[in-house]
Amino acid sequence: MATVGADSLQQTVAALNALYNAPSSSAKKEANLWLEDFQAKPEAWQTSVILLTNDNVGTEAQVFGAQTMRRKIVDDFQDLDAAHRASLQESLLNLSMQHKSSPRIIRTQLCLSLAALSLRMLEWEQPVNHMINLYGSSPTDLSYLLEFLTVLPEEVNDTRCPSLTDDEYRARSDQLLTQNANQILKMLVVCMENSGDDAHLQEAIFRCFLSWLRSGDIATSSLSNNPLLAFSFKALQMPELFDIAVDVVCELIYQTKDIEESMPVIQEIYPNLVPLRQEIARNLKDDNEDNIRGYCKIFVEAGECYLSLVVKHTDHFRGIVEGIAECTSFHDLDIVPMTFRFWYQLADELRKNEEARLKYQDVYENLVDVMIKHLHYPDDLDSWSAKERDDFKDFRHVMGDVLKDCCLILGSRIPLGKAYMLITRAATKTPPKWQEVEAPLMALRSMGAQVEPEENEVLPEIMKLLSQLPDHPKIKYAATLVIARYGGWTDKHPEFIEYQLSFISSGFENEDVVAASALAMKLLCKECSTHLLNYLNQLHGFFVGVTKKLKGMDLLEVTEAVAHVVAAVPNAELAQVFQMFCLPIAQQLAVLASKDQTTLEDDIPHIIDNVTQLKIFFETVNPQVAPAEAHPCIPIVQELWPIMDSLADRVGGIDDIAKSLAGCWRSIVISYRTHYAPLLPTTMARLVKSFEQTGLGQYLWVSSRVVREFGEISPRPTLQFVESLSTPMWQILQKYAGQFNEIPDVIEDYFNLVSDMILSCPREYIHSSLFPTVFNAMLASFSLKEQYSLVSVFRHCRIILDHVNDLQHSRSSSSSQANGPRISATEAAIVKAQFVEHDSFMSLVLQGIIYNFPPEVCGDATSVIKALTMFCPQESVVWYGKAISTLDLSPMEMQKAVTDFTAGASEGNWNRIRTVVQDFTSVYKRKNVLPRNRSKK
Repeated sequence: MATVGADSLQQTVAALNALYNAPSSSAKKEANLWLEDFQAKPEAWQTSVILLTNDNVGTEAQVFGAQTMRRKIVDDFQDLDAAHRASLQESLLNLSMQHKSSPRIIRTQLCLSLAALSLRMLEWEQPVNHMINLYGSSPTDLSYLLEFLTVLPEEVNDTRCPSLTDDEYRARSDQLLTQNANQILKMLVVCMENSGDDAHLQEAIFRCFLSWLRSGDIATSSLSNNPLLAFSFKALQMPELFDIAVDVVCELIYQTKDIEESMPVIQEIYPNLVPLRQEIARNLKDDNEDNIRGYCKIFVEAGECYLSLVVKHTDHFRGIVEGIAECTSFHDLDIVPMTFRFWYQLADELRKNEEARLKYQDVYENLVDVMIKHLHYPDDLDSWSAKERDDFKDFRHVMGDVLKDCCLILGSRIPLGKAYMLITRAATKTPPKWQEVEAPLMALRSMGAQVEPEENEVLPEIMKLLSQLPDHPKIKYAATLVIARYGGWTDKHPEFIEYQLSFISSGFENEDVVAASALAMKLLCKECSTHLLNYLNQLHGFFVGVTKKLKGMDLLEVTEAVAHVVAAVPNAELAQVFQMFCLPIAQQLAVLASKDQTTLEDDIPHIIDNVTQLKIFFETVNPQVAPAEAHPCIPIVQELWPIMDSLADRVGGIDDIAKSLAGCWRSIVISYRTHYAPLLPTTMARLVKSFEQTGLGQYLWVSSRVVREFGEISPRPTLQFVESLSTPMWQILQKYAGQFNEIPDVIEDYFNLVSDMILSCPREYIHSSLFPTVFNAMLASFSLKEQYSLVSVFRHCRIILDHVNDLQHSRSSSSSQANGPRISATEAAIVKAQFVEHDSFMSLVLQGIIYNFPPEVCGDATSVIKALTMFCPQESVVWYGKAISTLDLSPMEMQKAVTDFTAGASEGNWNRIRTVVQDFTSVYKRKNVLPRNRSKK
C-alpha cells in the first residue's frame, strides 16, 4: 500500500471540511468529487488508516476513512501482494477493536470492510470463528460481533469479486456461510435467551437472524422447535420491535415456501398467525395504519407462500385468506394494493379446483363490495391536486383487475347484480350522491372483460338503466365508458345498438364527456361493425358534422370508429363508401394546400389532423384482394396523391407535418403492398425529393418500409432508390462531420434503411458502390452518444456479420432463410476486405465501450466484437491486441487481456469472447475512466 504524505492527508481533511461546512453548494459538490476521485488512488489505503487512528480529526473524517477502507477492499484488493494483504488484515482488526464502541455508522463500515476482506483473503482461515473468539466473550462487545455477522451474508452474496474465480467464490461462500449457519443460529438463541429486557440488543439479534435467513444458508429443518421462531411472533407485541419482527416473520414464511420440505415448521408458524387476526381487528378499530401495514405484509406473504395449502386445505388455512380480506378492507389506499397479487394468484388456482372455489365464494362476494367502496371518489375531490387525481385514477384501474378476479370465481351474474343494485339504490336517493352512482359504474366497466357476451340476465337491465341516471358529467362519463367496454356484448345483442349510438352521440354535446364518447364510439364500431352497416348514412352525417368540432385524440378516435365500419363493407361496394368518407377530409386538405404560405403555416394543426385521419383510414380499411384483382382503395390514394405531394413541397420541411405525411404513406405501403406497386416510382421519387429538400429522418423512416416491402420483389430499383437517398445523406454527414451527435435521429433512420436493404437484397447491396461508403459512415458514427442511433448502427453491422457467419458456420439466425445462407463466398470476401482495410474497427468499438458508448449499448457493441471474431478469428486476435495496446495497461495486464481473448478465439468459444471483453472493459473503466469522469464534473 502506498504511503501518504502530509499534503495528501491535509487535502483530504480540507475537502471533508468543505463538504460539510462550505457555504456554497458548488464548493460542496467540488469537494465531494475530489473525495470520490481520491478514493480510487493507491494512497487512499493509508489515508483511511490514519483517519481512523486519529481521534482529533472528527467523526465525519473517521466515517470517510471507514467508507474508503471498504471501497478499497471491494475495488482494489486484487492489486495487493501477500505482504500488504497481511498488513491490511492486521490493521483492520486493530481498527475494529479500537472502534467497537464508536458511533454505529463507523462500526457498520468497518464490519463491512471485515466482511469484504474475509471473502477475498483466502489465506485468512475461519474468519467467522476468529471474530467470535475476539468479540464473543464479552457482553459489551456483543453488539459489534452481531453487526459483523449481520453484514457478512449481505456482503458475500451481493458483492463483486474480480480477484476470485467462480470456483473460489463458491468455495469461500460455503466456508463462510453454509458451514457456520448452525453455529450462528445456536449463538443467536443463547443471546436472545440472555437478552432480558434489552430491546436494542434484541433488535440486533433479530437483524442478524434476518440476514442469515435471507442468505438461504440456514436449513429449514433448523427452524423447527427453534425458540427464535416463537420470539419473533412474541416481538410483534412490542412496539419497539414491531417493524423488525414483521420482517423476520415474513422471511420465516418465505423460507418455508417449499411446502413438502417445510411442513413441520409451517405447523409451528400457522398457529402463531391465527391470533394475529385479533390484532388486525383491534388495529382496524384504532385506525393504526403502521400496524395494519405490518400485519398485511405477514398475511400476504403467508397467502402467497402457502397458496397450495390455502386451496387444498380450505377449512384449516382459511384464516390466512380472511386476514388478507380484512386488510384489503382498510381505507388506506397505500396498504390495499399490497393484497392485489394474492387475490390474482388465489383466483387463478381456484379456477382449477371447483370444490375450493365454492368454499371461497363468500370471501369474493365481500371483496366485490370492498372494491366498489374503494372506487368511490372522495367528497373533497375539488381540493385535490392534479397529481392526486391522476394517482387515484391509476389506482382505480388496478382495483378493477381485482374485480376481474372476483368474476373468475363468482361468474359475472353476482358482481353485475351487486353493481346494479348499488346504482339503483343510489340513483333513487334525494338528492343522489354522484360518487355512489359513479363507483359501481366504474366497477361495471372494469368487469367487462370477464362478462360473457351471452349474459342475458343483468346486463340488459343495466343498459336500460343508463339513460335514467342522474344528469351529472361524472356519471355520464362513466356510463358512456360502460357502453364502450361492452361492445362485444352489444355485438350479440344488436337490439341495443341504436339506443347506444344515441346515448354516445349525446355525449359530444358535453365537453366533459367528449373523450369518453369518442372512445365509446370507436370501440362500439370496432366490435359491431357488421351490424352498423345499416347505419352508414347516419354515421356519415354524424362524422361530417362532429369532426368539424373535434380535434386531437377525440377526432382520431371518431375517425377510427367509422373506419372500422367502412372496413366491413363488401369489396364490391367499398370504393364508393371509402370515397364518401375520405372525400370530406381530402376537400379540407385541398383548401388548406391552396392557401398562401403564411396562412398555410397557421393551419399546421389542421393539416396534421387531416393527414392522420387519412392514415387511420388507410391502415384500418385493408380488405383482402387477390393480386390479379383491382384494389378498391388504390383509386382513392391516386386521387389524394397530388394534394399530399403539394403539401410535401410546401410544408414538408416542418417536422410534425413530415411525421404525419410519412406515417400516412407508410400505412398505405403496408396495407396495400403489391397493389401499390404502380405508384411505387412516384412514391420513391417523392421520398427522395423530400429528403433532399428537408434532410428530415421521417422520410428515411418510411423509405425503410418501402425497401422492406419491395426489396426482394424489385432489388435493382430498390437499390437505386437507396442510392438516391444516400446522395443527400452524404452531404448531411459532410456538413456535420465530427458533430454527428447533432443529428442522431437522421443517422438512426438511415442505418435502419440500409439494414432493411441488406435484409431484403444482400447480394446487390454488398456488390454495390454503396456498401464501402456506408462502411465508412458506420465507423464515423461510433462517435455518437445517443443510444438508439448507436443501436441502429450496430444492428447494421450485426446483420452483415450474421449473413457471413451463416455462410461460414452454417448456423441459424434472424437473418437466415429456410433455404440457407443468402450470400456466397464472393460476397463474404468483399465483406472481409472491408474489415481488413479498416483494421481500426475493433479499436474504435472497444474505445467506444470504454469511453463514450451509453451503458445500454455496450452489450450490442460486445456482440459485434464476438460476431467479428467468429468471422475473422485470426485477424481479430491481432486487431484486439492493437486495440489493447492503445490503453493505459501494465505489461502483465496487457498480456492477460490478449491471452484470454486469444484462448476464446482459438477454442471457437464465442461466448467466452463476449465475457472476456465485458470483464476487461468493466474493470478498465472502473479503474481508469470513472475516476477521471468524476473529476471533470
